[in-house]
Amino acid sequence: MKRQLLGVAAFMLALSAHAQDNPLWMRYCAISPDGTSIAFTYKGDIYTVPVNGGKAAQITTNAAHDTHPVWSPDGKQIAFASDRMGSMDIFVVDREGGIPKRLTTHSGNETPVAFKDADHILFLANVMPSAEDAQFPSGQFQQVYEVSTTGDRPVMFSSMPMEDISINKTGNALLYHDKKGYEDPWRKHHTSSITRDIWLCSLDGKRSYRKLTSFNGEDRTPVWASDGKSFYYLSEEKGSFNVFKRALDGTTSTQLTHHTKHPVRFLTAADNGTLCYGYDGEIYTMKEGTE
Repeated sequence: MKRQLLGVAAFMLALSAHAQDNPLWMRYCAISPDGTSIAFTYKGDIYTVPVNGGKAAQITTNAAHDTHPVWSPDGKQIAFASDRMGSMDIFVVDREGGIPKRLTTHSGNETPVAFKDADHILFLANVMPSAEDAQFPSGQFQQVYEVSTTGDRPVMFSSMPMEDISINKTGNALLYHDKKGYEDPWRKHHTSSITRDIWLCSLDGKRSYRKLTSFNGEDRTPVWASDGKSFYYLSEEKGSFNVFKRALDGTTSTQLTHHTKHPVRFLTAADNGTLCYGYDGEIYTMKEGTE
């Protein structure tokens, strides 16, 4: 019996060492604007790793769950969500680590989605839809709020649900995917009247909206291309979720990745055109036209 127990212990130690050498299920990867570093969530903490690979640096260390890292435009700070105070709140921390600063105190959950500019973060929360919002009142339809990096009182940015927001360099337009009804965000090969589509929202004066995709399935997670005239996004148009590119004028989409077994998730892009995404628990990078 003792020999059997020692054998089991050795086997478990070997498994643990293998897991440390080959970590899987790194989630919510996000490439920095300058394309040099990638932030991601692993086992409830935020890490960064050089874009060419190497040793990851642990940015947060807390018994709570830290998730959804978002880079500031200058790449010096990382916003993230953490339940270290009870519910999920928005925090911001230096890219090298340090003591995170809490920005929101609402009793519900908040999730960062993008920096509106250098000093303001957009986040999702279910607080109070505006009277003009015609959506059916439900906790499924979160509003978009903004909060300054100094932690002032949050203000509503959009009562209409906008998910996976990407703001262009001039700050006068954003891309997002809509939310028409409840569906598990991890579901694959879903077709119905509530599948997500990509939209363009102009921020010049009175807001205007234009639908950019109409595939009878899932189109998600748009990110601006460096030319400001096209965008990358995730779609199941050809089967599994893969990376596609499309011009703002609505021309035919171009498929850039061709994964078949698992879906591509967590797409982001750097200013130099480097794309970053998650696939089968690992982190991938690529540039258009390359592997």
